[in-house]
Amino acid sequence: MGSSAYFLILLWAFLELSIIGSARNEIGFWAYYNGPTQPPSLSPSPKSTVDVTAFGAVGDGKTDDSKAFESAWEAACREVSDSTKILGTIVAPAREAWTNKNLGQWLIFQGVDSLTLEGDGQGIIDGQGATWWENGNDRRPDALRISHCNNLQISGLKHINSQKFHVVIDGCINATISRLHIIAPSTSPNTDGIDVGSSTNVLINNCTMETGDDCIAIKGGTSNVTISEIACGPGHGISVGSLGQGGKRDEVEGISVSNCTFNRTQNGVRIKTWQGGSGFARNINFSYINFTEADNPVIIDQFYCPHQICTNKTSAVEVSNVTFTGLRGTSICTNSTVSLQCSDTVPCTNIVLADVDITSADPQNPTSAVCLNAYGIAQDTYNPTVDCLIDTK
Repeated sequence: MGSSAYFLILLWAFLELSIIGSARNEIGFWAYYNGPTQPPSLSPSPKSTVDVTAFGAVGDGKTDDSKAFESAWEAACREVSDSTKILGTIVAPAREAWTNKNLGQWLIFQGVDSLTLEGDGQGIIDGQGATWWENGNDRRPDALRISHCNNLQISGLKHINSQKFHVVIDGCINATISRLHIIAPSTSPNTDGIDVGSSTNVLINNCTMETGDDCIAIKGGTSNVTISEIACGPGHGISVGSLGQGGKRDEVEGISVSNCTFNRTQNGVRIKTWQGGSGFARNINFSYINFTEADNPVIIDQFYCPHQICTNKTSAVEVSNVTFTGLRGTSICTNSTVSLQCSDTVPCTNIVLADVDITSADPQNPTSAVCLNAYGIAQDTYNPTVDCLIDTK
C-alpha cells in the first residue's frame, strides 16, 4: 500500500475478530454494526470518507456485517490518502457473543506502513472487558494490536475497558502515540494501557491512563523509546518488563521516561525481570516524575514473580546504566519507597539516583530505601536517604 488509507468511521459498531494473513498490507475482521441509521453530523472534511452502510452494513446489532466492513476497508485502502479516522464508537461484542474465544486480539492492523489512526477526540474503542474479567483464566484478546506497521501514528482516541491489553505495538519502527485516554477499573485484571515490544524509535506522549495494570509496559526487543507527559493512575505505573520469563533472552535499551505523574498507583517507575532469563535492560532514564500517594514509587526487581512460588535461578537479565533524577511527591508505601533488588550473580550496575524527595503521606511511616547487589551512586536524595548503593569507586 505504501501509505495509509483515510477511513472515516461515522458509525457505532460491534466488532469481533481481526485475524489477518501473513501478507503485508491486509486488514480484516468479523463485525457487527449497531447504531443509528443515519451517521451523526461531523465537521471534518477529509479527502475521502467511507461509510460502512454504503457497503451493506445493517446496523441492528444482530446481523453479521463483516463483509460490509471488509469492503469499506478495501475501498478506503484503494484511496491511498492520508489517514484512518475513527469518529464514532467501536464496541466489541460481550464475551458470550464471541464465536471464537481463543483469539489473541480483537482489532489488528498488520504490515500497513505509514498508517495513521486519528480519533480527533471523538473516536472511542470499547472492549466491553467486564464480561471477560469475571471469567478468570479465559484467553482474553487484546483490544487493538498494531503489528509491523512502520511510520505509525495514533492519536486522539479513547480506549475503554479492554478485554486484556488496550493497545499493543509490536514489531514497529518509528511510531508516535499521543493524546490517548485509556480507562479501565483499578480492579480489572491485566488491562495494560500500552504495551510496546520488538519495536524501535517510539514516542508516547500526552496521554491519560487509568488501568488495572501497567499504564505502559516496555517489553523485550525494544529500543529508543521516549515517554513523556503521561498521567497514570490508577494502575501499576510505567514498567520496563517484565523481561526474561521462562528463561527467555530479552534486550531493552535507550528508554526515557520524563515529566510524568502517578496518582495513587500501585507502583511508580520500575524495571522488572524474572530469574532465569538473560539479556539486558540498559541506558534507561526516569526524570522529573511526580507521585501523589503512590505505593512503591521506585523499583528495580530482578526477582519478579507475580505467583506465590517461583524457583530460584542464578541467571538473570543484566540491568545497567539506570538513572532516576528529579523525583518528587508523596508515597503511601509501608515497605521501601526506593527498592533496588538485584541478583547476586548478575548485579545491577551504574545505578544513579539524584535529586529525590518523596515524602510519606503518613507521618507515622517514614520513607525508606533498600538495596541488594545494586552498584552506583546517590546524590541529593533527601527523602528517602539512599545510602545503600554499593559505591564502585
